[in-house]
Amino acid sequence: MVATPSSRRFPFRSLAALGLVLFSFFMSGFVSRIVFERLPHLEDEVAYIYQAKTLAGGHLVIDSPQPRRAFWQPFVLDQNDKRFGKYTLGWPALLAPGMAMGEPWVINAFFAALTVALVFRFGSDVYNRDVGLIAASLTAFSPMALLLNATLMGHSSALFFVMLFMFAYWRLERDPHPVRWGIVAGLALGAVIANRPLTGVGVALPFIAWSGVRLLRALRESRVSVWHRLRPLLALSVVAILLSAVIPIYNYAATGDAGQNLYTLVWDYDSVGFGECCGRSADRGEGGHNLERGVRHMRFDLSLMAADLFGWQIGQITPEAETHFLLEGDYYPLVGISWILLPVGLLIAYRRRSIWIALWLLVGYGWLWLIFNVNNAEWARNPTASWLWLGVAALWLVAPLFVLWRAPQPTRATWTWLLVSVALGLIGAQLTYWIGSQRYSTRYYYEALAVLALLSALPVAWLARRFGRIPVYALFAVALLYSLYFYSQPRISALYRYNQISREQIAQVEARREGDRPVLVLVEGGSVRWRAFGTLMSVTSPYLDSDIIAAWDYGATGVRDAILERFPDRQVIEMQANENDWWFEEETVTR
Repeated sequence: MVATPSSRRFPFRSLAALGLVLFSFFMSGFVSRIVFERLPHLEDEVAYIYQAKTLAGGHLVIDSPQPRRAFWQPFVLDQNDKRFGKYTLGWPALLAPGMAMGEPWVINAFFAALTVALVFRFGSDVYNRDVGLIAASLTAFSPMALLLNATLMGHSSALFFVMLFMFAYWRLERDPHPVRWGIVAGLALGAVIANRPLTGVGVALPFIAWSGVRLLRALRESRVSVWHRLRPLLALSVVAILLSAVIPIYNYAATGDAGQNLYTLVWDYDSVGFGECCGRSADRGEGGHNLERGVRHMRFDLSLMAADLFGWQIGQITPEAETHFLLEGDYYPLVGISWILLPVGLLIAYRRRSIWIALWLLVGYGWLWLIFNVNNAEWARNPTASWLWLGVAALWLVAPLFVLWRAPQPTRATWTWLLVSVALGLIGAQLTYWIGSQRYSTRYYYEALAVLALLSALPVAWLARRFGRIPVYALFAVALLYSLYFYSQPRISALYRYNQISREQIAQVEARREGDRPVLVLVEGGSVRWRAFGTLMSVTSPYLDSDIIAAWDYGATGVRDAILERFPDRQVIEMQANENDWWFEEETVTR
């Protein structure tokens, strides 16, 4: 067979994409070691590690150790003599193999690399290989990705499964045997829901609407078999529901009630929704969560995401910005411009129809303006009105899909709109949760990173085709490297030893170890927060059989004796703690 000119062409995009995949894996491992020291720096990570260890040990829940409070960890619960974490099992189950290997950081590095590869493939299929490569570059170099890929949080895996779900749905529309892609899409969506249920809702909504549109079109066109389109959608739905069932199964194993919200066992106000049930506590005022508060947190988080998305902002990071990364959750003090390519991307995607996109966005803004400017914003504070507003906003979000349904085959315009809808759906879904998040970037919106990278890649790819790939790619590479050095490096380094977590605590324990005896670190102090010995929590096995065990002597009568009696063969090292501070006694007590 004679090679065609196209087959002899140097595959620089594929090789560049492979380089980005390796870069993403390497940077995940590098940042996790240098900045986070491969330790949990948030309470969430401590609980995830705990749950991953119990799953690696073959248990959903375990018996509560005695005395229970001595082995307390944040977001780990004791009820009816059972101990379990509050989080759904999607991410802990994925993290468990890493815990079993003793290298949990590998899991996020693995998903980070796979995500970059999938963004390249998906962008190449939907648009072209330039878009795929540019979007993969934006994903790999995103400060949000560089930060979260290095943590022990579940967002990196959720982003991968969001991308896998969209890619599988794209393929089921085109494959002559779509059921297998429906199964893949169902597995991916189920994995998202089992990991981050609210994210799963935001991602699924546009595709539920689009699936309904496709079925309506099949009913109108006699040449198209309704059953042919329905089968992969049924497979997708059944598989996603079955995988999502891990949530009630775990709830039942933990509490005996499949419908129990485990979050509320820690904070009774920690639930999704509007009204008295949600986001209400003594320091947050009466009335619970409402749309006004949701929009306020959305504005706060989007102000930081505008910089964190691709690391593009006006000016360099200042001491005020570094303080914001560590302590604040309101408006980011600098002006981020990472969104700047998005409107241009929509203009390129829709060309003459862009005026309709602008009108649609104007209608959406008008709907938001209305609830805050009529009746003195009372509607925005009313739970029922908040739900009504959100329901109409959901209809507004998917309405363009019913205009695009006339195309005989799903087009790039349709899929561009699905990408837009996923990003907006995620933001809209998070309006129902009572708090925002900025410490590990705006992680509640992180699963929109890849779709925003694809939309932002469209204008860069257009420039490359119009003015030549070499100069455009060169300038684009300079922009990525500039962002990496001048934004990502100081932004992520600000979290070094955040919450006072470091390997120094383990090093001091090892310095006091005698021989190779296993160690019991007795943490003494009546008022001790998790930060004081969070490092030791992370290396303490739920089964209390690890080389180092940390136990808290909180001062109650008999607690110290009960702890010592439980571990008669261990070397005991005394550690003092007060609030977040800790120190070791000059003399160690040995047995």
